[in-house]
Amino acid sequence: MSYLFSDPKFWLLVSFITFLVLMIKPFKSMMIGGLDTKIEEIKQNIDKSLESFSQAEEKLKNAEEQTVDLSNKVDEIISNAKSQADSISKNIIDRTSQTLKSKEKNSLDRIKQIELSAIQSIKAQASLELNKIINNYFSNLSEDTKTKILDKSITDLKSIN
Repeated sequence: MSYLFSDPKFWLLVSFITFLVLMIKPFKSMMIGGLDTKIEEIKQNIDKSLESFSQAEEKLKNAEEQTVDLSNKVDEIISNAKSQADSISKNIIDRTSQTLKSKEKNSLDRIKQIELSAIQSIKAQASLELNKIINNYFSNLSEDTKTKILDKSITDLKSIN
């Protein structure tokens, strides 16, 4: 065995094993520390991802609620608009109907005025013509006949009243 202590290969082997033994612990701690760091980093990334996912789900839920609220508001606005449109339409129809009735009444009144005016004009014209006829007729009659006709007219007028 003494020859082993003098052999440089033996000492090379011993120094190599010693080197390995001495380097394993720092290398192991460096590797484990690096792995622990990586594991911790991965855990933090997972936690952040889960937190982001939870926040995204919450925002989605809020957005869905807002969508439902907006949909309800839109339905309400449409309903109000329809009722207002119906009310306005009814109001316009009522006003138009009243305007038409008023114009119809005014037209009928105007027609009555025109009729009365025409009747008065015709009566005046007839009265003039009748007076002409009577004057012509009476100018040819004797005084006695004129008196009889006048008396008969007075009695007829009394019987009418």
